[in-house]
Amino acid sequence: MPKITKLTRKNLHGVWCALLTPWTDRDELDAKRYVKEVRAYKGTGVNGIYTGGTTGEFYAQDDATYERITKITCDEAHAIGVPVQIGCSALSTRTTIGRMKVAHKAGADAYQIAIPFWLTLLDDELTRFVREIGDAAQGTPIILYLTGRSKRKIAAPLFGEIAAKVPAFIGTKDTGATPDEVKAMLAVAPDIAIFGGEDFCTRMPVGGRGGYCSVSGFNTRLVVDLYRLCAAGRYSEARPIHDAIQRMHKEVWHPPYIDEGFMDSALDRVQRTAGGVDVGLRCQSPYRSCSEKHLRGYLKWWKANYPQYMPGKYKGATA
Repeated sequence: MPKITKLTRKNLHGVWCALLTPWTDRDELDAKRYVKEVRAYKGTGVNGIYTGGTTGEFYAQDDATYERITKITCDEAHAIGVPVQIGCSALSTRTTIGRMKVAHKAGADAYQIAIPFWLTLLDDELTRFVREIGDAAQGTPIILYLTGRSKRKIAAPLFGEIAAKVPAFIGTKDTGATPDEVKAMLAVAPDIAIFGGEDFCTRMPVGGRGGYCSVSGFNTRLVVDLYRLCAAGRYSEARPIHDAIQRMHKEVWHPPYIDEGFMDSALDRVQRTAGGVDVGLRCQSPYRSCSEKHLRGYLKWWKANYPQYMPGKYKGATA
């Protein structure tokens, strides 16, 4: 089995891809399809994969399903030499730590954890939460998922305090932070790895380390090339890819599909299926799922506007 390099504040970077959870018609894990989903990232150049976000529908998983997904992910990812962050988000410290223990046993390379989101945490509650999960991390690093669904941001001064107090905290997934906010956070915590989405052209010039990307489900090589061009400072060459992705978000997701009530998990299934991986369009009830019509519309948009970026046709960026 390939050796996985331990993740640290210094080396955490690049393209990290969200794993989709294929469901059966009874809303149970389809393990065979899930193994294929993990293994599909072999040789794609991604820096890692992760579970337990909105894309993977962590909120729809009971304990048994969570444990099974976690074990399969770690086993299969490590078999292909790809590090994995296991999402351990929950509504209390105790439940979060319980999920961390499951992930630790399975061999997770890092824990990705959202701030508890049912009730908005005050600053002292937030600090307590991060310190307690840091103490429970058992040497495994933590990436904080700073999502708007947690109903609050972490201002730069508090961000710096937490980074100083919790050595296990090595990075953030914060797709809502502006470039100015990224600069402010790095001013007080310069060694923390801050990630956005596919907005490499605006984040990386101010110190961003990469992205937690959904479009990579559609064309992984395209997003990896986008990151590598930006990492090399070749922004003029990266801009056409960046602009195509941002245009897709505006013309397909916002407002058309989102105005129909579809959330991230449904949209990301469309992208992954369009990319040729059979994860299915079915989301867990009660959330609505996209249909074949939406899948056809997504593919039609790319074919009409950027046929050169279609999977199977994309030739890659200039080396």
